Amino acid sequence: MNGRMQSNAHKHNTMKTIVSLLALLGFTSPIYGSTASVAGPDNGILIVSFLFLMGVSQVGVVFCAICRLVYAQWAKPFFRLAELSTMAFAPFAIVGFLLIFTYEKELFYWLHSSADAHLSGITASWLTSEGLLYRNLYALIGFYGLSWAYVWKGIKQDRTATTEANEAAHRKVERQLYLMSPWIIAAFVLCNTFIAWDFAMMIVPASHGHQWVSTVFPIHFWFGSVFAGTAALIAFPALLGRSANSPFSERNVRQLSTLVTGFTLLWLYFYWAQYFVVWFGNLPQEFEPLWRQMYGHYAGYYWTMIAGCFFIPLTALIFAYFNRSTGWMCLVALSICIGAWVNKYLMVIPVFSEDARIMDHLDQLGASLLLLTAFVAVVYGLTKRYSVYSNWELSLGPNPDR
Repeated sequence: MNGRMQSNAHKHNTMKTIVSLLALLGFTSPIYGSTASVAGPDNGILIVSFLFLMGVSQVGVVFCAICRLVYAQWAKPFFRLAELSTMAFAPFAIVGFLLIFTYEKELFYWLHSSADAHLSGITASWLTSEGLLYRNLYALIGFYGLSWAYVWKGIKQDRTATTEANEAAHRKVERQLYLMSPWIIAAFVLCNTFIAWDFAMMIVPASHGHQWVSTVFPIHFWFGSVFAGTAALIAFPALLGRSANSPFSERNVRQLSTLVTGFTLLWLYFYWAQYFVVWFGNLPQEFEPLWRQMYGHYAGYYWTMIAGCFFIPLTALIFAYFNRSTGWMCLVALSICIGAWVNKYLMVIPVFSEDARIMDHLDQLGASLLLLTAFVAVVYGLTKRYSVYSNWELSLGPNPDR
């Protein structure tokens, strides 16, 4: 008992240290950055970090929905904390979008100019201030509202598990969550499709007389978040797997690494699918947005993204030694998350600046760290209120009817 209390106290102190360091970096970076010359769009890096954190955090509940649909028993220890991570970012997502919509004039420049060349046909009726606000706001509220109903079913079941609940009641809730899972995934795809259009695709100026309209790009956008968010889940067994009552084992790490390996290959497919359409369809209006990321000043960022999201994880995960090691998997997950962040960076920043440098925006990096710190703090607060494990699901064995 004393050993367990000491372990919990050590984790609490470690978490406080991490949050304090992030907060210190967040407060000091803007002081330094305010004296530096800044190139590029206003708050561009902060917007990129917002998009990255929102997408990765939303994947928590999406991961649970996918695993419940395919009846992945190994994933049960991840469920509750993944769901809480999604709900922890909900207020940041909605308030953050409203702030960007209200104050960011440069990102949505087509709202404040007569850029007739940028708008044509049905695109002109779509790109309006009211349309931008309502489609994204309603999609965010719809996703988080449905997610909260989904998460609360499990939390409520845990609260009644010690009194009136039995296996039949657990199976009923399990079935309800199974039926809700496709709607969670659909809401996530719809929400992130709107974000992909408005925060990345529609900000690209028209070229060759046509607006850049890619049906493949939104899939690449939201799947990149699924990829990074799934990889980030390795933090759970890394932080919680050492306690005596932890349900995490080498099997959980190995299964998650197998899933991440498959997602690595899918990410590359969805990314290169954009180039297939451009090449075989001979669509010159779609060349420039993609070429701008690959060549010139941003070539180094591009290859950092490719290395972080594909070469490093694929090379590591084909070896069983890395698959079974929580430490090595954490490094792989960090590589994927850095690559995914750079991917979002290349979607936004090159549109506005030909030679932007990340280190010229230390104030925005500091604000990004503050956002991350606040998000982690809310997650930590939720773990003090709710269990970090879905205990009623862990107590259920495989369903004999499936």
